[in-house]
Amino acid sequence: MHDKNISLNSTPKYIQQLLLGKFGILLGLIVLTVVFATQSDVFLSSGNVKNILIQSAVNAVIAAGMTFVIICGEIDLSVGASLALSSVIGARIMVDTGNVALGVVVALAVGTLFGALNGVIVAWLGFPAFIVTLSTMWLFRGSAYVFTSGQAIVNLPSGLMNLALGSFLGIPLIIWLMALVYLICHIVLTKLTIGRKVFAVGDNREAARLSGINVKVIKLFVFSVSGFLAALSGIILMARLNSGQPIAGSSFEMYAIAAAVIGGSSLTKGGIGGVLGTLIGAVFIATLQNGLVILNVSSFWQQVMMGIVVLLAVGIDKLRKKLTD
Repeated sequence: MHDKNISLNSTPKYIQQLLLGKFGILLGLIVLTVVFATQSDVFLSSGNVKNILIQSAVNAVIAAGMTFVIICGEIDLSVGASLALSSVIGARIMVDTGNVALGVVVALAVGTLFGALNGVIVAWLGFPAFIVTLSTMWLFRGSAYVFTSGQAIVNLPSGLMNLALGSFLGIPLIIWLMALVYLICHIVLTKLTIGRKVFAVGDNREAARLSGINVKVIKLFVFSVSGFLAALSGIILMARLNSGQPIAGSSFEMYAIAAAVIGGSSLTKGGIGGVLGTLIGAVFIATLQNGLVILNVSSFWQQVMMGIVVLLAVGIDKLRKKLTD
């Protein structure tokens, strides 16, 4: 009888946790879709659904890297600026050599190095990640403007457009790429030893160190992953815009954090989260943006709505923490 009472008393809390987790955001996405579908006949058309997924790809890829960092108990505010600087460097290589593959490799390498720089400063020098990545955000963004003299890099090789316009089995290549990124990230976090170490470091850094985990290396790893995926996101955006833009990625760090937190990662406690929830969060944000555009909502009000979404994400995170304490 005692066990039965415990079970009954714990049911409301369980339901609350469920609603604040991946199930809740999935339910929210469905409700949002229904609302927009009732207001517009074109919202659920196959073309617009593809548009939503393509629009979500840039944020989804960069948010996957952010998820690694947040699970590890850190934060990376430099991802948007890293996206910009790595992509304009890659764009310059493409224009100068005519070699798309070389430009992509250089951009990814540069983005990874930027992430590693953050990781070294945070892990080995012991500086707070918030201050470090806030500083490198300005450093990378300013460097992107200096590198390009504030001008977009245009006349990119036509081969880059294959990523933006190409498709396989009727599904755009960008969507396939996003799916591949999430599949790999999910496997790394859930199936590989290094993924379990990321969770362990985020959950209890000192306990992880005492158990033999090299905490500094894990921090270097997650920031490097974040930098790599920021650069990959920049390549996707560059293909869509057919140019390298020093202003690209502005405020993307906030969208990435919002997608990760909405999807179940915690800003207040490490060791919590997963990329599948982040993917749903990224699609939720893209769906909201797309629906507001279709309904001709002013861009000013769109910014207001995104601000509310970020605040809700933080609020949901606080509620999750309260329920698990």
